[in-house]
Amino acid sequence: MKYKLLLLFILFNVFAFTQSLNAQQITILEGQIFSADHNEPIASALIFTENNKAHYADEKGHFKLEVPSGKLHLTIESLGFESYEYKIQNLAPGKLDLGKIELQEKATFLREVQVSAAQLPFRSSFEGTNYYISPKLLKDMQPISTEEALKMIPGVNVLGDMGLSNRLNVSIRGSWGRRSEKVLMMEDGSPISTAPYTAPGIYYNPISDRIDAIEVYTGADILKYGPNNMFGIINYISPKPPQQPGLRAKIVGGQRGYFTGLLSYGGTWNKVGTLVEAVYKRFDGFTQNSSVDMINLNAKIFAELAENQSLYFKISGQFEGNQATLSSITPLTYKLDPTQNPFDADRFTMHRYGLDIIHKWLAGTNMSLTTKIYASDFARDWWRQNTTLIPAADVRAYVGENIFSDRYSYLEGQSVGAEDFVRVGRIRNGRESTADSRWHFTVAGGEETFQKEWKGSDIWSNSLEAQLKLYSETYKDMVLTADSSRWARSGTFTTDLAYSLRSVSGYIRDQFQWKQFQLTPILRFEQVWMDRVDRLAGSIDPNSGGEESASRVNSYNILQPGVTLAYQVNQVKVFGSVYRGYIAPSKYFAFLVERDGVLVPPDFGDASNIQPEISLNSELGIRGELLDGRLSGQFAVFNNRIRNFYLAGWNEYFDKLGVINIRGLEASLRFDLLPKLSEHKISIQPNITLLQTGIISGEMIDRHLFTQVVHNTATRNEFIEKVNANPEGYRVYVRDGQGTEQLLNRPLTEADLSQISRTVYKFGEGGIENATAPYSPEVAFFLNVSYSFRKFTFGLSYNRIGEQYAEFANFSNESSDGAIGKIPAYHTFDFNINYDFILAKTRCSVFLVGKNIGNDIFLASRLNRGQSGIMPGGFRQVNAGINLVF
Repeated sequence: MKYKLLLLFILFNVFAFTQSLNAQQITILEGQIFSADHNEPIASALIFTENNKAHYADEKGHFKLEVPSGKLHLTIESLGFESYEYKIQNLAPGKLDLGKIELQEKATFLREVQVSAAQLPFRSSFEGTNYYISPKLLKDMQPISTEEALKMIPGVNVLGDMGLSNRLNVSIRGSWGRRSEKVLMMEDGSPISTAPYTAPGIYYNPISDRIDAIEVYTGADILKYGPNNMFGIINYISPKPPQQPGLRAKIVGGQRGYFTGLLSYGGTWNKVGTLVEAVYKRFDGFTQNSSVDMINLNAKIFAELAENQSLYFKISGQFEGNQATLSSITPLTYKLDPTQNPFDADRFTMHRYGLDIIHKWLAGTNMSLTTKIYASDFARDWWRQNTTLIPAADVRAYVGENIFSDRYSYLEGQSVGAEDFVRVGRIRNGRESTADSRWHFTVAGGEETFQKEWKGSDIWSNSLEAQLKLYSETYKDMVLTADSSRWARSGTFTTDLAYSLRSVSGYIRDQFQWKQFQLTPILRFEQVWMDRVDRLAGSIDPNSGGEESASRVNSYNILQPGVTLAYQVNQVKVFGSVYRGYIAPSKYFAFLVERDGVLVPPDFGDASNIQPEISLNSELGIRGELLDGRLSGQFAVFNNRIRNFYLAGWNEYFDKLGVINIRGLEASLRFDLLPKLSEHKISIQPNITLLQTGIISGEMIDRHLFTQVVHNTATRNEFIEKVNANPEGYRVYVRDGQGTEQLLNRPLTEADLSQISRTVYKFGEGGIENATAPYSPEVAFFLNVSYSFRKFTFGLSYNRIGEQYAEFANFSNESSDGAIGKIPAYHTFDFNINYDFILAKTRCSVFLVGKNIGNDIFLASRLNRGQSGIMPGGFRQVNAGINLVF
C-alpha cells in the first residue's frame, strides 16, 4: 500500500513539474494597433500567430494574447492597411508589451470606409476647424436620434421639431435652421438632401443606430464639397465592413412604445469586406398623434481588387410612415398640456433609395484616380389637415360636441381669456379638410478626383488634388386639396411645378509643407443651369404655348478661393483660414429678377438674374494634444460676412438683399483626469459656443405679420413702440376703406394695426441697427462627464442653450398663436450606463440611458411663423437595450 502511495506521490509531482514547465513556456503578448497616417486606433484588426491561428483586436485596437515562448512570427492585418510583421527567434516566457503598433494605410484605401476609433474631438486629416463624434461616444450615448448627438458639437444649434429628427433642423454658426437648408448634409461623403441645390431641406435623415461616427466641417477645406458650403457640412459615417466575420443584433426598448431592432452580418474574406444591415424603429412620439415607423435596409462591399485598385459599393433604402404634422401648439395649449396634438389624420410617407460606387486606381507612384458615382430617388406624400386659429372660449361651438370631447377635452373647465387661442381643424360646410404636399426628387452625380504627392526630403512635401464633377437633379412639387374629409387621400391639384438642374463643378487643392509650416490654397468653381415649369398653368390655359411659355430659367457661376496656413509644434497645430462660401439660390427665390436693387417676379420671357448668397469666412484656431494625450481639444474664433442675403426664414425674405455679419468663438476639450495606465478612467468634455450676429444692411418686406399672426396686447404694444421709436427703420403700409394701400406717415396707433398690409424693415445705418439673426443664441454650453472601470461605463451630460429670437423682427413678447416671440433659455440632463461582457464567446453590451431626465419641458422652436406656433421639447425618455456580436 505504501508503495502505491509513493508511486502516486511521484506521478503527482511529475505532473505538477510538467505543468510548471508549460506555464513557463507561455508569453502574454499585448499591444495597441494604430493608423500611422492618422494616429488613430484600428478596431478589430486581424492578428495571426503560430499555425495561422487568428485573433482580433478590440474596438480600441488593444489585444492581449497567450503565445508559446520561443520562436514567434506575428502578422497583423486590417482591411485597407499594409500588413505588419513581428519576428523574434527567442521569445522569453512572461509578458511582452509591444506598445503602439502602427499600420500604414494602403494607397488604395478609401476615406468612405474609414471609421476612426480615436477619442479626439477633431479629425487631424482635415485642414481647419472640424469636430468629430467617435463610435465610442455614440455607443455610450445611445442617441435616439442624430440631433441628440449633434447638440454636443460647438457651433451647432438643434431646433426641435420631430423627436426622432427624421426631418432634421440644425443651424451651424448662425445659419437659418429650418430643415437644415443652409447646411450641406452628407452620408459617407455623398449628399443626402433631397435636392441640394433646388430644395436642400432635410426630409431624409439616417436612423441613428446605423451611424458609427459624425463629422462636422467648418474650415476652408469645406470647399472640396458643394453646394451650400457657407456655414458648415455634416457628414454621417456608417459602419465599414468588419474585419472579423460575425452577426450583430441590437434590441432597444423604452417609454412611449420606443423600439429599435437592428440585425447585420458582415466580415472580410480574401480582401473583400461586406456588410448587410437591416434596422427597424418605431416610436409613439412625445406628443399625441406623432407616431413614427422607419425601416432602413443597406448593404456595402469594399474590395481590394489588386495592389493598385479598390472598389466600394453601397446600396440603401429607407421607408417611413408616420403621423408627422406641420402644425404645432399655441401658448395656451403649451401651458395646459404640451403633449396635445389634435390632428390625428396627418400622415407622412416616404421612401429613399441610394447608390454609391467608388473605384480607386493607383495610376503611378504616389498618384491616384478616384471615380465616384452616386444617385438617389426620394418621394413623399404628406397629407396635412387644414387648420385655423380661434379663441379658446369658442372651440366647443366651432368644432361641435363630438370633436371637442374627442380631441379638445383638455380645455374642459379651464379658465381662458380673450387673448387665449387654440389651433383647430378648419371647418367649412360642416366638414374638416386636408391637403397633400407631394414631392419627388432624383439626384445623380459623377466625380473624378486626381491626387499626386511629391516628397523631396524629410523637410518638404507637396500634395495636389483636383476634382471634376457632373451633377443633375429633378424635383416635382405638387399640392392637392380635398374638402370632403380630414381623412381624404385624393384631391384636386392646385400646384404642379417641375424643376430641373444641371451643374459642372470642381476644385484644385494644393498642400505644401515645409518643416512645421503648411500652406493649403484651394479654388472651387461651379456653373449651374436650372429651370422651372408650371405644368398646371400650362394645362389650364387654352392659349398656352406649352411648357415653354410656363417655364422660368436661371443660370449662374461661382468662383470660391480659399487658403489655410498652419504651423505644427509636436502634437499642437495653430491654423488660420480665409475662404469664400456660398448658398445656392433654391426654389424660393432662384427664379426672381433683381431690378434697381429690389427682387420682383419676372415678366414673360425674362430670365432670372439672381446670384447666390456669398460670404467671406475667416477663422483662427489651435488644436492638438498635451499632457501625453490626456488633454486634447480645439479652440477657434471666426467671422462670416454674408452678402446677397435673401432667405431669412419662413415668410421672411429680403427684397433688398441684405448684408449680415456673424462672429463667434468655439471651444471643444477632452481631459482625462487619471493616468492612462489606471483601470479607472474619468474624462471631462466641455464644449462652448459664443455667437454674435448683426444685420448690417438690407430691407425685408413682411406681408404676414398682421395678416396671419394672432397678436395680443403685449405684441401689439411692442410693435407700436418699435415703429414709433424708430420710424426710419420701419415703413408701415395700410389699406384705406377702398382697399388702396398707402404709406403711413404719422405715429402708429392701435387702430392702425388691423389695416396693415405689409411692413418694410430697413436694417443698418439710419434704420434698425441692433437686430440679430434668429436662432442664434449668444451662449451655448455642453458638458459630458464619463467614468469607466474595466467594462463598465457611466456618463452624465448637461446641455444649455441661451435665449434666442425666432424671427428677424426680434419680438421679445410671445403672440397668442406662438408664432413670434423670444425663445427662453433651456437646459437638459442626460445619463448613460453601459456594461460590456462576454457570454459563451458572444460579445455583449447592455445599457440604460435617460434623456432629459429632469423632464423640464421647454419651448424648442417656432419653425413655421405664420402657419404654426410652439414646438415643445424636453420630454423625459428612458431606454434600455442589449447589443450582441456573435
